[in-house]
Amino acid sequence: MREENIQRNSRKRLNALILLVAFTAILLIVATYAWFSTQRNVTLGGLEGQVNVAEGLQISLDALNWANEIDLTDNASAYFAQTNTNNGWTDDDMVSLVNPWKQGAGGTYTYQARTNLVPSELLPASTTAQSTEGIGLNDLNMYRGDVESGKKLTNVAKLAAEADSGYYAIDFFLQNSSSTEAIEGSTKDLLRIESNSSINLNETSRESTGLQNTLRVAFAIFDEDSDLEDTTLVNNTPSQADILQATTGADRLITDVAIWEPNASGAQVGTSPTITTYAAHVDYIVQNNNKLTLSSTDRTSLTSGTSRFDADDPVPTYALTATSVSKEIADIYNWDTAAAANGLVKQNTVKTPNTGIIADNPIQLKSVKDGTTDFAIAPGKYIHMRMYVWLEGQDVDCINYASLGGGLTIDVGLSKPGSATDGVGG
Repeated sequence: MREENIQRNSRKRLNALILLVAFTAILLIVATYAWFSTQRNVTLGGLEGQVNVAEGLQISLDALNWANEIDLTDNASAYFAQTNTNNGWTDDDMVSLVNPWKQGAGGTYTYQARTNLVPSELLPASTTAQSTEGIGLNDLNMYRGDVESGKKLTNVAKLAAEADSGYYAIDFFLQNSSSTEAIEGSTKDLLRIESNSSINLNETSRESTGLQNTLRVAFAIFDEDSDLEDTTLVNNTPSQADILQATTGADRLITDVAIWEPNASGAQVGTSPTITTYAAHVDYIVQNNNKLTLSSTDRTSLTSGTSRFDADDPVPTYALTATSVSKEIADIYNWDTAAAANGLVKQNTVKTPNTGIIADNPIQLKSVKDGTTDFAIAPGKYIHMRMYVWLEGQDVDCINYASLGGGLTIDVGLSKPGSATDGVGG
């Protein structure tokens, strides 16, 4: 009888062990793929912070009220419900404008051409922002798909430019007060991320998930109406209507984009207590989501020299493009021979080591065209820009383990080099 009890207990322990192993295996299968579940019950929402500009630049949400910073902590109504004076324009004048305006109480007008997207939740998306995906268009193409069987991506589709798509798009204007003498030539002012720039999760308990490593911030510059180009010169002190007519509207296209990828490597940067250093990848992801197939060129950037990455390694990201739409991508981690066939294109980003940039060491932004051309703006002019913030679904850290709720604080500083010599770029 005693032997039977022992055997029965042994079988129970064995069954329990089998169940535990099976449960663990299920957890690993569920948690070891990119594109964390988009069922909208485990997402990140809430944006706080500021966009600051340094000397020689001013920033505005409406091309009327200029300052050295804009506050992102304000709720959505601050972006959409600003009323602007009509600057002496009649109703007939307003109707004839390229940009639609809506008359409000007291002879004021609300600018209706904003494309600002302020989502209630941040969801995975993907873009290269390169030519035909951003440059040459009036908005960035953003994509999302459905994950099956751990690493298969199906039903890839382009996202509508609406808040429900789950990424931020915030319009603003820059006033660049550099000398207008350079406008006739090829000289431009380089644009850099300042040392006060950072992205942090509002709840520090989320930091261990790796979610902070999937964030991207893109800056898009728009062209302007060539017939009205002279009206946006700083020394002409143009009106709000002049600036909006010249720089906004459906026919104004993106001329260049730069993407900032914070937390891209885990090297220690700076000693300031306000700068928090993260590893590029949390241990869980390094151990359980290390399934890349990389080209020989990409492998040289990893410590191992193989397709396996370490906690501090900057890993490339191959983002979705229009060619990916409606495809069934069998392995979203195959970024070598199968990448081009699946429409996966390497994302050219400016990678910084952690949430902050070392003091007194601003980072030069680079164009997504090739990842090496300096990102620059025209001098002496008013410029329309748009800032996008999203979770990159193709990032190796964008897995279910990271999909926890919380808020986000982004502080971005933009600057030009201090001297005239330093400020010359292509």
